[in-house]
Amino acid sequence: MTTTTHFEDIWQPAALMRAFGRARRAKRGLGGEPAFYFELEKNIAALSDALRERTWRPDPYHHFIVRHTKERRVTEATFRDRVVHHALVAALEPPWEARFSPHSYACRAGKGQHAALAAAAERIARHKYAMTLDIHHYFDCVRHEVLLDKLATTGADDGTLWLSRTILAAGNADGTGIPIGNLTSQFWANVYLDATDQLATTCVREGNYLRYMDDMLLIGDDKASLWRTHEVIAAQLAEPHRLALKPKATRLLPVSEGVPWLGMRTFPGTVRVQHEGRRRLFRKVAQSAARAGSNALADEAEVARARSLCGHLQRRCLLPLRRAVCSQFNPSAVDGAANS
Repeated sequence: MTTTTHFEDIWQPAALMRAFGRARRAKRGLGGEPAFYFELEKNIAALSDALRERTWRPDPYHHFIVRHTKERRVTEATFRDRVVHHALVAALEPPWEARFSPHSYACRAGKGQHAALAAAAERIARHKYAMTLDIHHYFDCVRHEVLLDKLATTGADDGTLWLSRTILAAGNADGTGIPIGNLTSQFWANVYLDATDQLATTCVREGNYLRYMDDMLLIGDDKASLWRTHEVIAAQLAEPHRLALKPKATRLLPVSEGVPWLGMRTFPGTVRVQHEGRRRLFRKVAQSAARAGSNALADEAEVARARSLCGHLQRRCLLPLRRAVCSQFNPSAVDGAANS
């Protein structure tokens, strides 16, 4: 059963105004939001007309490089276009959210990385083995027509498909790939792998398949069963998606050795930050502390940033790391970290 997504639920001024509010909360004060807000009603009306008449075209993207464990090219849309992205996702999301696997954790309300790690830790504590899987160049390999066919299956009407196709073509005109950094790309990445999620979940028991974007985790007590599930997933990804698993990222190991997933190494009963993650955390906290010491306004601005950086240290098993971070900048904070 499908639920039609109506294009007018995207281009109507009221829908765009709600999308503006969401885009503003996500990028407050940055990337053209003040200028858009200065003439808000005029800009919303112009955007609505352009979408309704199908004359809207995306602005050129801004690109920058992010280096963590590997180099990634991140794409940033203008604020005007982010309003359109939010309106489109708000219209497409309800029927898809109703069918998404509960074991898919990326870019979904009430999910996220912490929830994925908590689910992994709970299952790792009960089983013997885990297998990590990763898709080779996932975002670069998403095929536009396959994705659009998937959107059509949930009732996206002609106008909604036109807008989706227009945004996809702006990222890559050759029909393949979605840009990292767009809200639409995050949502479409989950849509594209939904069939894989559904199939993999039927192959393992007790929800022992977890996915966070293109990082997958299988957990169980039988090595042969995990390898069979790996083969099923690999075959499903190959057609019609033309995706492939990274051979070097496919690892089957006893949980007693610690399972490397999402920047953490999870053991039965405890979780540790991996080496590269610790280095990155220390570097970012040091940079935040340096900025905060420059003046009172900068100090206030860095409070939220520091809280975000250290949010994953709330876990009791990371107490030594919390102590180490706190002791760099305020030795008296060590006792507070120990008691929190």
